[in-house]
Amino acid sequence: MLTEAELKKLLTDLESETVERSRAFDKAEKMGQAISAFANDLPGRKQPGYLLLGVENDGQISGKRISDEQLTSLGGLKTEGALLPPPSMAIEIFNFQEGDVAVIEVFPSAYPPIRYKGQAWVRVGARKALATDEDLHILNERSKSAGIRFEEMPCTAASLEDLDLNLFRNHYLPRAIQADVIEDDQRSVEEQMAALRFYDRTHKAPTNLGMMLFGKHPEMYIPSAYLQYVKFNAADNGGDILAEHAYKGPLLQTIADLNAFVKVGIASPHPVKISALQEETVCDYPDWSIRELLLNAIIHRDYQIGNAPVKFYEYNNRIEISNPGGLYGQATPENFPYVNDYRNPLLAEAMKIMGYVNKFNRGIAKVKNELERNGNPLPVFDYNKRTEFRVTLCPANGEINGEITTSNGEIKPEVGEINGEMKILEAITENPGIKRDRLRAITGISLRTIDRIVRRLTDDEKIEYRGSKRTGGWYVRT
Repeated sequence: MLTEAELKKLLTDLESETVERSRAFDKAEKMGQAISAFANDLPGRKQPGYLLLGVENDGQISGKRISDEQLTSLGGLKTEGALLPPPSMAIEIFNFQEGDVAVIEVFPSAYPPIRYKGQAWVRVGARKALATDEDLHILNERSKSAGIRFEEMPCTAASLEDLDLNLFRNHYLPRAIQADVIEDDQRSVEEQMAALRFYDRTHKAPTNLGMMLFGKHPEMYIPSAYLQYVKFNAADNGGDILAEHAYKGPLLQTIADLNAFVKVGIASPHPVKISALQEETVCDYPDWSIRELLLNAIIHRDYQIGNAPVKFYEYNNRIEISNPGGLYGQATPENFPYVNDYRNPLLAEAMKIMGYVNKFNRGIAKVKNELERNGNPLPVFDYNKRTEFRVTLCPANGEINGEITTSNGEIKPEVGEINGEMKILEAITENPGIKRDRLRAITGISLRTIDRIVRRLTDDEKIEYRGSKRTGGWYVRT
């Protein structure tokens, strides 16, 4: 990030092609377009661009102070989903006597084009402009040269006939592209799909992403592209199978079917009498949380590991959702769930466009809130294997009977302690240098249990104690 001295130099350099200024802190449209342009880096400078807010066109500080609401809004630029795929950017506030300056540092994307509300922007000298067809061609070629991800690889055994084109034309395209643009678009469906990375013109075949989203039978070409639901009449896989179903077909349709099934078949709303004349409807599991975790499994799974599907298993005392592929990129066991990264960013983009994902990197926090509100224990995450990620949910006001083991056979700590571990990690993350008594006040956990959990977190090198016994405190390890 910029130092104060570097920022002052940028304020006076009015001819820079990597800087844009705005006197306002809340012009979302202008900011989104500028971020798209910097991330696309059409000139290929491979240098970050800087959006300076609270600054006049002549480089003078505007004299305004940024509010908490405006600061929160800036943080939402990356997570709200108007910018797709989500670009890499950082935000910092500088407080000067003359006023505040917010700096948004935008890093060039290795996989452009980055679009703001469906439109790609580029820098043309010291100004920004909508990308032309030629600009988009250059950006797409640059994306390919950076290394083709599995999503963009051609599914060479398939053809256009293997796709549900009505699903693309009537359901996806109107959400992804503005109506007036679609009306004026005279290109063939192959060219339209290629522009959105669903079709490979060179091989005349759908991409893997296009096959997963719109393929009539994607599992025929990508064997792992389906989800398996099984209900057991026991606490393990040895019990009788009460129901099972393989959710196959175009992913956009599969997700709609899953949503309907979870709401009616899993959440299980039922009346509970709270007085002689009054009943209250309660659910074993909040349907939104299950849907969010299923979407996470679909978006984050590694489709190149074997032929195993996403597994959605319901036992008589819990639900387990697992997907092939462990934590990815910047996400590690030490920083999960506070840091997230996308193995399949284009698939995540499509889910956002269809409205299945509301915000990026906010799902786990909301899942926990929904579960607590419904009376469920917090979710238990098993993320220590490189080839699998698993989450376990317990029913509302219920407890797990017996032990849950990890995928390598190790016995997990009891659920209450895992929930306590997450609370303590959150408290330390939000309050660096926190002490033992303050941890008890924030989490409501007994000192004896805190000591036991802190020892385990220290042994696992997730936290560390810094400073003297009297003045020091606990910090999350980085």
